[in-house]
Amino acid sequence: MGVKIDLQLKLASFAQRGRWHNNLITIISAPLFRILIISGIIRLMYYSVLLNTQSYDTAGYLNFHANILKGETESLRTPVYPYFIKLIGLFGQENLIDHIVAAQIVISFLSIILFYQVVKAFYKNSRVIFAASILYGGMLPVINFDKLVLTESFAVIFSLLFIYMMVNYLQKPAHIKAWVITLFTFIAVMLRPSFIYLPVLITVFWVLRLTISKRDRKICLSGLAASVVVILLIAGYSNLNETNNGFNGISVVSNHNEMAVIVEAGIYMNGDDPEISETIKGNLKLQQKGPGNAVQTIDINPRFGPDRVHKFIVNCIKNQPIAYMWHIASKLNDLQTSNIFTNYATHKPGILAFRVENIEYLVFCVTFNILYFLIVFDLIVIISMRIRRRLTPWFKIVLWLLIVFPLAVAIMGGYNEYQRLILPAMPALIILLFSYIDWICFATNINKLRSYRASV
Repeated sequence: MGVKIDLQLKLASFAQRGRWHNNLITIISAPLFRILIISGIIRLMYYSVLLNTQSYDTAGYLNFHANILKGETESLRTPVYPYFIKLIGLFGQENLIDHIVAAQIVISFLSIILFYQVVKAFYKNSRVIFAASILYGGMLPVINFDKLVLTESFAVIFSLLFIYMMVNYLQKPAHIKAWVITLFTFIAVMLRPSFIYLPVLITVFWVLRLTISKRDRKICLSGLAASVVVILLIAGYSNLNETNNGFNGISVVSNHNEMAVIVEAGIYMNGDDPEISETIKGNLKLQQKGPGNAVQTIDINPRFGPDRVHKFIVNCIKNQPIAYMWHIASKLNDLQTSNIFTNYATHKPGILAFRVENIEYLVFCVTFNILYFLIVFDLIVIISMRIRRRLTPWFKIVLWLLIVFPLAVAIMGGYNEYQRLILPAMPALIILLFSYIDWICFATNINKLRSYRASV
């Protein structure tokens, strides 16, 4: 204790020497500074045992040649991440992968500041703010993707940026903020088509806010106007894709994923297109004859065209909705005991990397059934707050949707790699989880507990 007091006195003495001395001490003494230092040390140690990694999809981003300003699109990749790569490439093509990864690491690190600002506005307890920020800053399975040349690292940051803008809006609504948040959802979709739920989420938000809240109805109308613009932009991009690639949608990748889902669900014979059904049936027979060996099957999309395939998929689901939903439910059930975390960046060979990987799997082990419980529990809390206390916890609702939507998109639109697909939900998940820890800390004072409510 004496050492701590002595240090404080020395710092106070140093701060009195001049203006910049005082500013320096203010920065060093701030909780955010300590958070950044601790998170930076954790990250540097973790990055040191990882290799810069490329995946099968990396080449598609590196070789992207479409110019959206000329109305050009590519069927598999949306333009935001490829343009980020091109921007990095302006500083030199040599060691491009290293430079991309370095930029991702820096941007990811700076996002800790955003996270801190969000929880500082939302939580009451300073220790909870500190702990939540440290967890975000040092969450190894999330920052693992900083070393991977894919959209995942940016997807986490985009999700956090959306949360930050929502907090900023809820604290002080304004027309310009409503437009910026809503238009941002289009940029997010152009980064990662699975972000298609963000325009839906923000539109639902404006409608609910317009219905329930009286104080900013004109601003909500501005938000809805921006939503119309976003819908038109998405429709325009889809039409460009139709012209360029024969697919009226954002990315033909959705066809590949959904085709796998309907085949797994066993409803591929119900798509009102016997030719496609028989082709799929033939492919399955070929695969059964040569398990473990390379089998030459017919690629459905090039053979029949993306629009025809998409119509076939939609009809399969429409004609067998119960079978489809049963398959979705079975996937949720099968995932119950699986870890919600994974990693993709390759660990370096060596005992240190091996130990770090073991720690990663040991510390960050949360099963899907825990995630399901949190989702259901939080929904009950939201409904209870609305019914019993006549409160609409807007920020809580947004967080809940930012967890549920990625999970729904992953389960309904994917056939594997669910951990990677739900990665954008992680910032919202941490904030929501620690909100209950904050509530428990606050509950130690019964008088304060009676007045407890979210700041936004």
